[in-house]
Amino acid sequence: MCTMEAYVGMRVLQGYSQYRADKSKANWINRTTDTKAANLREEAIYKDKALIRKKEVKEDQLGKKKFDILVKEQKTIGVAKLAFFEKGIGGNLYNTVVGDILRQSGRSKNTVDINYENFIRGISADRLAWNRRFGNQIINLPRAHKPSFMTYALDVGMDIGGMYMANQAPDTPADGFDNSYQESYDWEADK
Repeated sequence: MCTMEAYVGMRVLQGYSQYRADKSKANWINRTTDTKAANLREEAIYKDKALIRKKEVKEDQLGKKKFDILVKEQKTIGVAKLAFFEKGIGGNLYNTVVGDILRQSGRSKNTVDINYENFIRGISADRLAWNRRFGNQIINLPRAHKPSFMTYALDVGMDIGGMYMANQAPDTPADGFDNSYQESYDWEADK
């Protein structure tokens, strides 16, 4: 059995070392979380840039398609004008044929525009989904609160106090009787 002073010293040392260990663990968890969050943020930026680049590539492709449609339209109108000029045809027939060429070209351009709008909506939805996914991953990373030294000090103090109370004999009066209740009883009030 150890003395009360040895127990107090041992218990204070245990409380302090537990506090230091818990604080070190909380710091480690927070550093790890900060590193993972930074990596996720970087990954989110790269993913977003990749989606933006994909959108730009699609814009370029659809721009080229529209340009090709415009070139084809101009060539077709040119061929039609030359054929009508060589045959000496004009008037309503000429206007109808050119109008049909322009309408066909307009439909092709509208199809390209609709495809582009649908693609842009899809890319926007993908960007939003990836943004939420990365945001949720960052939010769900564990965080540890640093422990308070007062909690450990209170625990050690209560333990030492409890041990002290358990090892001390209660004070008894010299005559062997506890007269404390008689002294607190008011005899004058009974009269």
